[in-house]
Amino acid sequence: MQQFFNSLYTISIGLLYDRKTPLYGLYKAEIFNTVGFNTLLVALALVLVFYYIFNYRIAPLTHLGLYRPQHWLLVLVGAAGLGALLAWRGSLALGATPDPYLRYFIIVNTVIAPLWFALLSLALKWGSTHARRTPF
Repeated sequence: MQQFFNSLYTISIGLLYDRKTPLYGLYKAEIFNTVGFNTLLVALALVLVFYYIFNYRIAPLTHLGLYRPQHWLLVLVGAAGLGALLAWRGSLALGATPDPYLRYFIIVNTVIAPLWFALLSLALKWGSTHARRTPF
């Protein structure tokens, strides 16, 4: 899994920024894997909450129609915000310094988090009772 996240983030950041930080070894050893795995777990949690808690278990919320595509887009934007927050807080907690490489890592994770959410939505939405066709 670490190799997957290392490749994902190294290639993605490399498309935007061509320099490596002096702390690149720290990024490869700890930050990419920790932040990437946490981002994947948060996206999975958001998918489960959207499809199986809001649209199945909580009946009053189901009657409000919280299974529409605009609500899914709101959760998608929330996933992007959480992706940025996870990259920023997780990197600083693991010893990264605020430099341009960290900024590009935050940007990349802000894009990757909603992608995880969309992919997991496609994979896990079929058991939902009301949001089976959300977003597509």
